Amino acid sequence: MRELPSNPATRLLATYPMERLHDLKNSLRARGITIYDFGTGDPIEPTPAFLREIFIKSVPTVSQYPTIGGMPTLRASIGKYIKKRFGVDLDPEREIIPSSGSKEAIYHLASAFIDPRGARRGVAYLEPCYAVYRLGALFAGAEPIALGLRDDDKFYFRPDLPGRVPKDAGDKIAILWINYPHNPTGAQMDLAGLRRAADWARERGILLACDECYCDVHGGNPAPSMLQAAREGILVFHSLSKRSGMTGYRQGFVAGDPKLIATYRAVRAGIGVAPHEPGQHAAIAAWSDEAHAEERRKVFAAKRDLFLTFFAGAGIRVVASESAILYLWIAVPAGMNSQQYALKLAETGIVISPGTDFGAAGEGFARLALVPDLDGCRKAIETWRKCL
Repeated sequence: MRELPSNPATRLLATYPMERLHDLKNSLRARGITIYDFGTGDPIEPTPAFLREIFIKSVPTVSQYPTIGGMPTLRASIGKYIKKRFGVDLDPEREIIPSSGSKEAIYHLASAFIDPRGARRGVAYLEPCYAVYRLGALFAGAEPIALGLRDDDKFYFRPDLPGRVPKDAGDKIAILWINYPHNPTGAQMDLAGLRRAADWARERGILLACDECYCDVHGGNPAPSMLQAAREGILVFHSLSKRSGMTGYRQGFVAGDPKLIATYRAVRAGIGVAPHEPGQHAAIAAWSDEAHAEERRKVFAAKRDLFLTFFAGAGIRVVASESAILYLWIAVPAGMNSQQYALKLAETGIVISPGTDFGAAGEGFARLALVPDLDGCRKAIETWRKCL
């Protein structure tokens, strides 16, 4: 039998980091080890009751396909959120499109805007980073270009883009991904830094894609949006997963340059990934309410304070994480690499993500996602202290 066809990109894939963590946790459970899961960023705090009630009440008697553009009332609520949060006026018809969370929207961007046979097919991203920027590029036939950030970049803050782009890569880049507040380091970018990035991309005709999914998960210092700095050649990506505890509802949006939104919408019509309508109804309420997001921030901030106190006493260095309350980025002990440190902690039941899960530039670090509840965090700290 002849060999069956496959996409060459599949041969370049390692196991997706969250799948690997899932397998690790299963093996620990099989050994009877109590798990404190700081690996996958999926907090266990309940989705607010009023959002769950809206979702349930919105389940229709007859299930039909949702529209690609989403409900007009949802786009309008997103527009009002953007105006209230960032002071920016957007046209809900031309500059906003709902998405099924942010992951699928991020993944499909390169497919929509890259010519896989063209000379300029590079998708650049600041590393360490979310793996999907690279995966979306690979399967679109693009060339992934990792721009490695270092510990001397003011703790991953305001990278010098010209200094990060190799000379032989500059003319290849068609799309540049930036992500602030930053996953995995928790670093912030101020508005002046966003403007510099926008100017740099515009001068070179580069589509600047801005993953802003963590902008509402902060410890009192709200992050700006690229929409406040520029519109032309810009797309921003947002999600209710962390802001509202709606990871399983798959609700987000893409906003920005109306020409880019029109192209993106046309591509999505063929893919068929519009968010389901019960979730859209819940999303309308979530984008319209800030009180529930503030309550969640208080819970995350309390967890963060517990760990910052513990790390300070234990001599564990927290890097970046200026305002982050969901992720903490720590330096691993001397004499160990990221994988070794993560496996050592896993033997005690503490599951963290080695920095290399986010690219080669993450070596020497590890990420904690503050997922367990407060009591779970306290118990994990006691276990960690014994491990020290």
